[in-house]
Amino acid sequence: MAAAFHHGTETQRVDGGSNAVYTVDGAITAMVGTAPIGAVNELTVCSTIKDFSQFSALTNAGFPLPDAANIWTRYASGVAYVVNVCDPAKHKSQVSDEVLTVDADTLTAKTKHPALQSGYTVSDGDSPLAEGENYTIDMVSGEITFTAKPVAPKISYTYTDPTKVTEADIIGGYVAATGKRTGLELLTEGYNRYGADAKIVIVPEYDKTAKVAAAAITLATKLQAIAYIDAPTGTTLSKALEGRGALGTINFQTSSDRAELFFPHVIGTLGVESLATHAAGLRMKTDVEQGYWFSKSNRELLGVTGLEIGLTARADDPQSETNRLNEKGITTVFNSYGTGYRLWGNRLACFPTVTHIKNFEVAQRTGDLIDESIRRVELQYIDRPIDDALLDSLLETIRTYLSTLPSIVGFSLDLDYDYDLVDAFSKGQVPIVYEYTPKLPAERISNKSVMTRKYLANLVSGN
Repeated sequence: MAAAFHHGTETQRVDGGSNAVYTVDGAITAMVGTAPIGAVNELTVCSTIKDFSQFSALTNAGFPLPDAANIWTRYASGVAYVVNVCDPAKHKSQVSDEVLTVDADTLTAKTKHPALQSGYTVSDGDSPLAEGENYTIDMVSGEITFTAKPVAPKISYTYTDPTKVTEADIIGGYVAATGKRTGLELLTEGYNRYGADAKIVIVPEYDKTAKVAAAAITLATKLQAIAYIDAPTGTTLSKALEGRGALGTINFQTSSDRAELFFPHVIGTLGVESLATHAAGLRMKTDVEQGYWFSKSNRELLGVTGLEIGLTARADDPQSETNRLNEKGITTVFNSYGTGYRLWGNRLACFPTVTHIKNFEVAQRTGDLIDESIRRVELQYIDRPIDDALLDSLLETIRTYLSTLPSIVGFSLDLDYDYDLVDAFSKGQVPIVYEYTPKLPAERISNKSVMTRKYLANLVSGN
């Protein structure tokens, strides 16, 4: 409060003008699945192989998260929110007297199932063996090393069993008894915990069911993200195309603008690999190195050596199988002479039903990041008096932001005069409308080739 009487000088500092707007981070992938070890139903931030090692590096063992980490980290970009739903206390099975086959040279044997839990017993015939004295064991991999070759080794054990994980475990929910969220639902805490929501959602392997795919799309809609959905392994080209229709039998029956569909799986260093997971890593790499307004299509996939289902691919052939997939709203892999294996496709699952430009993934993501960035900066204006200073500063803040964006080709901004502004202001409301046009990928380049005799005149004039 100002002094009632003051003989002298003073300064009152007022923050004027517009405010800076920072574009939200879009290079965040959410992964939900199973791992042999690691925190259960906790939102864990990972970026590097070292970060993911807390869920183990055991691949091709029935646990999709370590496989997804191996693929995603090849692209060395972005951040992942990881949720492991495999609970050793709940998802487990028992094996009694499993016969072990020992390598005579290395004196090692391996259990049929990895992820052993405490309480196993190893014996040679009817004689129990002592750990540390007669053998050592890696509980994650199930590898046992003996100090001397046993005659009839066997083991009884309990192991963490990912096949016991259900759709309900993946989808998750809010558990009133614990006050915690689980599964996909846990990803809604990303902003409150870490200041940003995931913008790409993947559920490796479990997205093969329509129920889980639908749940991932629902979550992506809530987060204003995109769910990347794989066709099931073993899907044929015919089944993939049919899957978009009413008679389809796979998880492709959606026209959501919050989903992108991928077919087929690829062959890589792990064997059969998820194309959606590759796409998520490639999306992160593209965001970081070029920007969110650049398409991830026509960029090479890392560590890919083949396709589960071979496809014809030519950029100048509209009858090629890759083009047939794209025209049905399915992103695929382009492999032609000298190209390597490239992701191929720009459209979301709403295409071809929806012809608005939002069916381009880059357009949808551009809108998501712009809208959220503007909403965030507007918090500074909430509850301030509605006057010329507020309106000028707010509009100039947004105008300055939009004018500097490399992701759009033009914009307009003003108060929304479709409202009765006097009535709106009297209710404490400040309606604003802004329009913008995102940059779109050059998906098709058309050439017109004209053969004519008119340039024969050059022969005459030259002589």
